[in-house]
Amino acid sequence: MLLPPLRALLVSLWVACIGGAVVIAALTLGWIGWGPFVLGAALGVIVGVPVGIWNARYIKRKDPDWPPRRA
Repeated sequence: MLLPPLRALLVSLWVACIGGAVVIAALTLGWIGWGPFVLGAALGVIVGVPVGIWNARYIKRKDPDWPPRRA
């Protein structure tokens, strides 16, 4: 099984988590309609992509065994 690159995995996780949190918070506050979903998607991409890239770089910088050895 081929694992996705660390950066792609972390970026998609950050985007989904931030976008989902914004949508849940907006719906909880009673904002119903398409607006919370657009706002969640926009904030997810705007905030999640740079933070995901930073997170991948941070992990690689702090890991003494990076890059992993190929078999």
